[in-house]
Amino acid sequence: MSHQLPIGLSDFKELREENYYYVDKSLFIQEIINRSSKVLLLPRPRRFGKTLNLSMLRYFLEKREDNLAHLFKGLAIETDTSTMQHQGQYPVIFLTFKSCKGSTIDNCLSEIRRLLKKLYLEHKASVYPKLSINEQKDYDMITERQGEGDWEDALSFLMQLLHQQTKKRVIVLLDEYDAPIHAGQEHGYYEEIVLFMKILLGNALKDNSDLEKGIVTGVLRIAKESIFSDLNNLDVFSLLDLEFQDHFGFTEAEMKRLIEDFAFKEAETLKNWYNGYLFGERVIYNPWSVLSFMNRKRKLPRPYWINTASESLLRDLITRTEPDFQEQIEMLLAGFTITSPLNENVVLRDIEYSEQNIWSLLVFSGYLKPVKMIPQRLLPLYELAIPNLEVYSFYEETLQSWVQQRIGSKRLQRMLYALTQTDFKTFGELLKEMVLAVLSYYDTAGDEPERVYHAFVLGLLTHLMDRYVIRSNRESGYGRYDVLMIPHQKEEPGFILEFKKVNRPTDSSESDAMKSALDQIQDKQYAVELREQGVRKIWGIGVVVEGKQVWVKSLKC
Repeated sequence: MSHQLPIGLSDFKELREENYYYVDKSLFIQEIINRSSKVLLLPRPRRFGKTLNLSMLRYFLEKREDNLAHLFKGLAIETDTSTMQHQGQYPVIFLTFKSCKGSTIDNCLSEIRRLLKKLYLEHKASVYPKLSINEQKDYDMITERQGEGDWEDALSFLMQLLHQQTKKRVIVLLDEYDAPIHAGQEHGYYEEIVLFMKILLGNALKDNSDLEKGIVTGVLRIAKESIFSDLNNLDVFSLLDLEFQDHFGFTEAEMKRLIEDFAFKEAETLKNWYNGYLFGERVIYNPWSVLSFMNRKRKLPRPYWINTASESLLRDLITRTEPDFQEQIEMLLAGFTITSPLNENVVLRDIEYSEQNIWSLLVFSGYLKPVKMIPQRLLPLYELAIPNLEVYSFYEETLQSWVQQRIGSKRLQRMLYALTQTDFKTFGELLKEMVLAVLSYYDTAGDEPERVYHAFVLGLLTHLMDRYVIRSNRESGYGRYDVLMIPHQKEEPGFILEFKKVNRPTDSSESDAMKSALDQIQDKQYAVELREQGVRKIWGIGVVVEGKQVWVKSLKC
C-alpha cells in the first residue's frame, strides 16, 4: 500500500502508475454502464472527485493501442466480469471546462476554443489520414485557426468522424460544464456563454446517432430554459438522490480505512472540520480538505477547500441585509437548522431574487447540507444546516469582513468591548454612529424597522461568537426574546436584547417604547434560560428605533 497522498491529482492513469494512495471508486464505472440513460448529469460540489472519476471512466472505456487493464488490477471493478467486457472498447472524448473562466466573453470563448483545438490534435494521428479532402478542411478549421471555424459543431463533428472510422458509437465525458456559466454570471456575459454552451452541448448530446453515452459533471444543474432545454434524453442525479451517493467524496467506511492505513491519530479533528456532508443517505467527508490536512506535518485544521475558488457570488449573497434572511443566517451560525424547499434547476441570473434559489445554490455548492427531508404535497421541504467547521469559518469570516468594511474594525471592537464591560452608554453611542454610517433611510423606513436593526446587530455580534453563544428569536420564560447572549465562561455577563420601534401615536415618545421593551424582558422572564445555564450576571438591553434614531437603555435582571 502506498502512503503517497494524491493532492490535487486528477489523472487516474498517473495516480495508478505512480502508485499513489487510492480510495477505490471503481464501482462508479459499473453504475454508469448499467444505467440505461443515454446522457447523465451528475452535479456535485467542486473538489469532490468529479474530474478523477471521469478520468478513470475514460481510461477504462477508451480503445487504445496500449491496453490499460492493469490500471484496474486489485480494484473492486475487476471482479465484475460483465462490466470488464466494456474495458477498452470505445472511442472516447474527454473535456474539462474547469479552466474556462475568463473575465470577458472573448477570453472565455478563447479558452474553450483552445480546449477543442487540443482535443482535435489529440485525435489527429488516428483520424485525419482517413478523412476526405473536404473533411480535412473542416478539421483544419479547428486545429489551425484561432477565431474562425464552426466551433459550436466541433464536438458533434469529431463524434461523427470517430463513429465513422471505428464503427463504434462515442462515449462523451464533459467535466465542469458549468464553469464558463459561473464566470459569465460573475463577469457579465451570462447570456452569450449560455447560448454558446447550449448549442455546443445540444449538438453533441441531443438525438445524436454517434453517441453511445454522455456523462456530464458540474456543480449545478443550470435551469432547463438555458443549457439543457432541448435535451430530452438527460437523466440528472443530484446530491439529493440515492443513486451515485457513494462515488464522490469519502464515505465514513472509506475514512475509517484511510485512518487505519495511515495510523492517523487526529480522526476527531477530521470529523469536526471536514465531515458532515450528506449525499443521498451517505455521510460524506470533503476529500480535498482531508488529504490536504493529512499531508501536513503540523496538524492544524484550516479551511483548505474554502480557499480553492472564487466565492464572490456566495459572499455577496450571504451579506444580504433583508431581516428575514439575516435571521436565518444567524440561526445557522448558532447551530440550528432552517427550512426551505430546494430548486434543482437554478437560474443563476435570477439567483438574488429568490431566497429559495440562494439556499439551493448554497446546498448544491457544498455550503449547506440537507439534514432532513419533510415530504409535502408538491415540493418537499428540507432542514438545512452548516456541514462542518471549515464551512462555518467561511460564513463567519464573510460576515465579519463585511461588517469591518462597512464600519471599521476599531470602532466595532470598541463597541463590543463596551457591551461586554457593561458600559451601555458607550455601547449606545457607538451603535448610533454605526447606524448612521451603514443603514440607509430605505432600510429603516418600512413597517418593521426594528427587524432591520435586529438583523444588523446580530451581524455585529457574530464577532463575539468565540466568547458567546448567540441565539435569536427563541423561546425562554413566557415568550420569545429577540437576541440572547450566553457566555462560554459563566462568570461573564449574559445579555438579552429586545428591539422596539416607536409606535406613534400609541407611544408619545421613545421613552414609552423603551419602557415596553424593558418591561417585556422582565414580564416574560427571558432571563430564565441564562440562569439555567449557570449565568448569574444578567443584563436586559432595550434598543428603541425610529427611522435612523436609536436609543439604548439597560436593566439588571
